[in-house]
Amino acid sequence: MRTQMKWELEDPYNLIVFMFGFVMLGITFFSGLTSNDVTFMVSGPDEIIVSEAAKTLGLTLPRLGTEEYTIFALTGALLVSLMMRYDRDTRVAKSVYSLPVRNYSVVFSKALSAMVLLFLASLLPAFLAFVYIHGDVSSLIGKALFDEGFLTGYLIYWAMMVLYVVSVSALVAMLSPNTFASLLGSITILYAPLVLKLRSLPPAVIDDAFFKAYTTQFYPADRVAAFIDGSFYMGILLPAVMLGAALILSEWRDVS
Repeated sequence: MRTQMKWELEDPYNLIVFMFGFVMLGITFFSGLTSNDVTFMVSGPDEIIVSEAAKTLGLTLPRLGTEEYTIFALTGALLVSLMMRYDRDTRVAKSVYSLPVRNYSVVFSKALSAMVLLFLASLLPAFLAFVYIHGDVSSLIGKALFDEGFLTGYLIYWAMMVLYVVSVSALVAMLSPNTFASLLGSITILYAPLVLKLRSLPPAVIDDAFFKAYTTQFYPADRVAAFIDGSFYMGILLPAVMLGAALILSEWRDVS
């Protein structure tokens, strides 16, 4: 599995998609942060004032709005389609799947590789844009991330988003006849909740759970627990089931 992941992470096509997502998300995050007219003025040593300012700052951490999610979903769908369908379309998979490993192990390593690239392509530009914009209040950044517990929740937020996009795309890829169908089907399913304004499905349900947890709970541990509780079924359980279904299908289908 480690060797397979190394192949995928070093593949030039996958790296091109990674750079596309990194650059486009970075531009979008930066644009979104600069359009927010938020000023942080902390006067005096009052702990309550500092805490509220840190919480306000934490809530400005870049998340997935409509524009950001469009780029994010496209990047994830491209990565998964290239990893799981392109080698089948070009018959390269015949040599890969002839190795003494189970099909599900190969597919799982590809899914993990896609998760790693998508996670880095979204989290890194989000943090870079955030630190660049709010670098003048570096002390508040530390309080928001650590004292207020935003760092843990933010990492979980991106992990859930990545798991959802990759799981959906992986299942569609296993059901699709070629790369084009995989990409088109993945984008359609991933974007449908936005078009239909369904707040019970990702990305809205995960974003709503994050915002609610960090505006209604006082202690960092309670915020993380409330966030996970509010997004568990759609952010963890459903993607896990879809990824499991994709792995099962990979054992039933040949490489064609």
